[in-house]
Amino acid sequence: MKTITLKKPLWFTVIMTLCLVVTLFAAVGCDKSDIPTKPCYNVSFTPCQQSKMRSSSEFSEKVDVEFTSQGVQITHYDFEVPCDFTTVNVTHTFVNGVLNISQQGSPNQADCICYTDVSYTINGISQNEVNVIFINGAQVYCYNENNNCEWIGLETVVLTEQLKNDLDIIFSENNELVKNKKGDTLLYVINSKEELLEISHNINTVIDIDFENQSIIWGRFLTSSISNNIASKQLSVCHPSSNYKYEISVEKCTDCWEALGYLYYWDIYPRKININNVSLIINELKK
Repeated sequence: MKTITLKKPLWFTVIMTLCLVVTLFAAVGCDKSDIPTKPCYNVSFTPCQQSKMRSSSEFSEKVDVEFTSQGVQITHYDFEVPCDFTTVNVTHTFVNGVLNISQQGSPNQADCICYTDVSYTINGISQNEVNVIFINGAQVYCYNENNNCEWIGLETVVLTEQLKNDLDIIFSENNELVKNKKGDTLLYVINSKEELLEISHNINTVIDIDFENQSIIWGRFLTSSISNNIASKQLSVCHPSSNYKYEISVEKCTDCWEALGYLYYWDIYPRKININNVSLIINELKK
């Protein structure tokens, strides 16, 4: 934990956890003898579905997001805190491209409100890894790949019929280790023989795959009828970033009873793939 203190005009400390590097802007408009009377305001941002990749200047009024060689730098202008605050505590989680940041002024006992500027850098997070950033539940950044990518489709590895049959058995409900995985929608990437063995050691077969240069994508999803079929699968990479989208088109059986079930999928690609960079898209074909 790193502590930085401003002695004037206000003792102001930013406490960062999870190994964050901190810089700090001077407190703004926080003279306790002249407490602001304006009411609390709600920070509002464009929803992710409608936004394009934003430059930092578009958020300069409230939050500035900038990616540097160290990580992602957040500058929050006029951050609302209780006027008796001495610290701003900042923590974060980063899962599947979503960065959630929590900021809180402490102590939190005064009835009056102060506004301050605070800046910090979360190390080790690159722009290619981040899809959405939230601060205290409010969206401050969204990377909409469809507006910034040249999508390039990737071909699968050509396999022997025997290897296809063996992998069909592994990545299906016929394999109890796969069947018992929890979740209606699963997406995994296998990059080593050890990872493959974890879900196939109960299958009496030998799998020879070049994991130095190849990756397996596999998973399952819930479908409206067990008679539905996977019509096509396509892995595409976003140029110039290294983000992927894996699109599966499902052909719906119109003459079948509606009976929920799982469709399993897998493919092998001639490159190393990071699971955190893959988005799964399920399309239902219309007839």
